[in-house]
Amino acid sequence: MIVINGLRFEHIGMLLRGLLWQLSRLRFDGIVLKGRGARIFLDRRVRLDGITKVGHYATLDLRQTASGRLGNRFSLGDYSVFRASGSPDFTCPFVDIAERVSFGPYCNIGGGFGLSIGADVIAGPYVSIHPEEHMHAADILIRSQQVFGQGICIQGDCWLGAKTTILDGSNLAFGTVLGAATLVAGTETRKNGIYVGAPARFIRFRERDDEKLR
Repeated sequence: MIVINGLRFEHIGMLLRGLLWQLSRLRFDGIVLKGRGARIFLDRRVRLDGITKVGHYATLDLRQTASGRLGNRFSLGDYSVFRASGSPDFTCPFVDIAERVSFGPYCNIGGGFGLSIGADVIAGPYVSIHPEEHMHAADILIRSQQVFGQGICIQGDCWLGAKTTILDGSNLAFGTVLGAATLVAGTETRKNGIYVGAPARFIRFRERDDEKLR
C-alpha cells in the first residue's frame, strides 16, 4: 500500500473529489477526502483543522450550527449521516469534534443542543447520537411539539460499539467503552468504565495490558 504524507494511494480519487468541492466553494482550510456520492454542506462557521474524510454516499451537513470544528483526521463512514439540525428553524449551538475521531458505516449523528467529542474516539457501524429530546403531550400532535435538550459530551479515548445509541444529556467520561447495542440515556459514565445493555449498566473498568497477562 502506497502512503503519501499519511494519505493512502486508494484515497487519490477521494482527494480529487474533495479538491473540486473545496475549489467550487473557495474553501482552503484543511484537506477533504470525498467519497463517491458523498454530500458535504459546510459554511464558514465550521472550521476544518486537517484531513476530513467523508465516506461513499455519506452526508455531512453542518450548515445549521452556530459554530463548529472538525479536528484533524475526522472520518465519517460510508452511508453515514452527520447533520447539525434536522429543521431549518433550529440552529445547533455548537459541534466540536477533536482530533482522530472516526465513525463506521451507517451511523446517524445529530448536533441537536450541542455535541462535543474528544480526541481518539472510535465508533463502530450503525451508531446513533441524538443530542435532543421531543415533547410528547397527549393533546398535541407530536410533530407540532417542541424539542428541548442539554447536548451530549463524549470525552477522549472512548469506544462506541456497533449499534450503540447515545441520547440527550449523556456524558461519557474519558476512556468509556460501550458494548454493542448499548443504550446510553442521559447517563454520566465513569472514567475507563465498560458498559453494556439497554439501558447501559457498568460491568467493570478497563485493564492495563500488563494486568491482562497475569
